[in-house]
Amino acid sequence: MKRLSQFYLVASICAVFAVLPCWAQPDTLTIIHVNDTHSNLMSYGNDKYGGMARAASIIGLWQLTEPNPITVHGGDFMVGTLFFNAYFGVPELQLLQAMGFDVLQLGNHEFDPGPGDLGNVLYAADLDSSFNVISSNAVIPDSVQPLKSIVRALAIEQRGNVKVGFFGLTTPAANIESNPYPVFIDTNLVPCAVSSITTLKEGYNCQVVVMVSHLGLTNDMQLAGSGYLAGVDLIVSAHSHDTTPIPVYINDIPIIQAGSYYHYVGKATLVFNGSSTQLVDYTLQEIDDQIPAESFVNATVEGLKAGIQAEYTPVIGDPFQEIFNAAEPMPGYPDIPYPSVNEQDTLDTPIGNLITTALLYHVPDAELAIEACGHIVEGLYPGPVSSYDLFRTYSYGFDARDGLGFRVVTFNLYGAELLGIMDALADICVPSINYWDYLLQCSGLSYAIKIASPEDTVQLLNIAIQGNPVVPEQLYKIASSDQVAGYLINLFQITPQNLQIDSVSVFKTVLDYLNYPNDVPRAEISYTFELGNNYPNPFNPATVIPFTLTFGNKVKLTVFDALGREVCTLVSSWLPAGKHVYTWNGRNAAGNLAASGIYFYRLTMDMQQVTHKMLLLR
Repeated sequence: MKRLSQFYLVASICAVFAVLPCWAQPDTLTIIHVNDTHSNLMSYGNDKYGGMARAASIIGLWQLTEPNPITVHGGDFMVGTLFFNAYFGVPELQLLQAMGFDVLQLGNHEFDPGPGDLGNVLYAADLDSSFNVISSNAVIPDSVQPLKSIVRALAIEQRGNVKVGFFGLTTPAANIESNPYPVFIDTNLVPCAVSSITTLKEGYNCQVVVMVSHLGLTNDMQLAGSGYLAGVDLIVSAHSHDTTPIPVYINDIPIIQAGSYYHYVGKATLVFNGSSTQLVDYTLQEIDDQIPAESFVNATVEGLKAGIQAEYTPVIGDPFQEIFNAAEPMPGYPDIPYPSVNEQDTLDTPIGNLITTALLYHVPDAELAIEACGHIVEGLYPGPVSSYDLFRTYSYGFDARDGLGFRVVTFNLYGAELLGIMDALADICVPSINYWDYLLQCSGLSYAIKIASPEDTVQLLNIAIQGNPVVPEQLYKIASSDQVAGYLINLFQITPQNLQIDSVSVFKTVLDYLNYPNDVPRAEISYTFELGNNYPNPFNPATVIPFTLTFGNKVKLTVFDALGREVCTLVSSWLPAGKHVYTWNGRNAAGNLAASGIYFYRLTMDMQQVTHKMLLLR
C-alpha cells in the first residue's frame, strides 16, 4: 500500500519530465518536505497556486531522481478547507501514503477534533507501518486509543548504510488553542529534545538526526540558539507558514520550512561523511500552474470535490460557483510588522471587516462584533470568489449540524472588562515577527495602536465603541464566535453575562450578509448603505454628498476624475449608523481648484461600493 500510486506517478512524470539516471550514494540523503497543507488538496488563487496533484508530480520526480529520498510532512495537514469538513483528513492521509511519505509530525490543528477523533482518523486511513506519525512531546494516556497505538515518539529510516532518526515537537500552544485533552503537549521542550537526541544517537545508533518541529520558525531559531540541540543535523520547521529559500543557520544547524497549502515543496541534500553530516544543497520549489498535475492524485481530488458539492450544495449552494468577483487582493491577516506600524493603523483587514460586519448584520442590537486575527487564516485573491474560497479564509471549527465552523454567540461585557481584555491581548502580540493572532478584528469597536521601541510593546489608543469612548461601568452587547467566548472563560476566567450560542455558523452569516445566493442575480444585491445624489448638480463652487449607513462601520468616500484618477478622499474612518453629509469644495487633496468636468464620487464599505456621477462647472 505504501507505493500504491507509484505506477501512476512514474507514468505521469515521465510524460512531462526527462528523467535522468541518478545513482544513489549510501552517504547522500535527500529530505523532501511540505508543511501546513491544511486540507488544501485543490489549487487556489484562481488555480494559480498549489494543488496536491501538482506537488505530487514534483515529489514523485525527486523520489525517482534524488539519492535516498525521505519524504516528510511537518504537520497541520488537517483543517482549512471543506475537504476537511467533508472527509476529516482521511483521504489526504491515504494520498500522502500513496505518494510515499515516510514521516508525519502532528501539528496543533490535528488535535482540533479531539484526540479520540484524531485517533479514529488515523486508524480509518489504514496507514501501514512504514508511515510514521510522530510527536515526541505529546503525552498520550493509555486510555486514548487508537491514538496511543499509532503515534510514535521517534521514527527511524534506513537509507543505504545510514540510519536517520527523526523526532518531532508539537507547539504547546495546542493545549490552549486546540482540544488535545486528556493528551498533554509537554511544554518542557529542551528536556524532550535532549532526551530524543540521546535516544536516537545512543539507543538506536542513528548517524543522522532530524528534528521535525511544529513550533514555528522563530521558536526553532531560539531553540537552536540555546545550545541544547547538539547532535541535530537538520530542523524541518513548520507551524508559522514561513518560506526559507535559503536555509537559516543557527549554531551551524540548518533550518528549513516550505510555506503552506502545497504552495512549495522543499528538498534538502545531506551528505554523511562517516562522522558528521552537512547540508550541501537546498531547493524550494514553488508549486504553480506551470507544474503538471499527477494523474492519479488529480483524479482522486476531483472525485472528492464532487462529494463536497453533493454534501454542501443543500447547505450553502454549490461551493465552487462564483459568488462575487474580487477586484483586488483582500488580505485576511495584518501584514504590517514593526517599525512600519504607526498610530493611524488599526490593523483591520478586509476579511476581518467582512466577518465582523456580517456578525453585526446578523445581531442588529449588538453594539460591537469581535473576532481574533488568528482565526482569519487566509485572504482572497483577485478574480472570481466561490464559497469554497471564502471558507478558506475562516475555516476553523466543526459542527455536525451543518458541517461548518464556529457558531455565532452574543454576550455582555462591562467596558472595564473589555478594556482589560484588549490590553492583555495586545501584550501577546509580537510586531517584530508580525504576530497578531490575539489582536481583535472588529466592527463597532475602533482603536489605533502605538508600538514603543525597543521592546515592541503594543499600546492601544483611542478605543471607542460606536464612535464614543468606552464607559467602564457600562454593559455592552457583543457578537462574536463561540471560540472567542471560550477564550474569555478559559484564558481570562471571565464568564460573560447573558451568553447565547446561536445554531448558525459565523461563516453562514457572512454568506447571508453578502446576500449572494446562487439563484439571485448580482443586480439584486441589497447594500447595507445608501449613497444619495449630490446637490446641487451641476455645481460651483461646492456640492453636498449624502449617504446613510444601516449600521456603524468603517467607510471611505472618495472623489475621482473622468480618467479614474483619485482627486481627494472626503472621509476614511469609522462612522455610526444613520445619515451622514459631506461637502466637496471642488478642490483636490493639495487644495488646488479642480477643473470643470465630470467627476465621480464613490462610497466603499467592506467589499461593497457604489459610485455616482457629478458635474463641476467653473
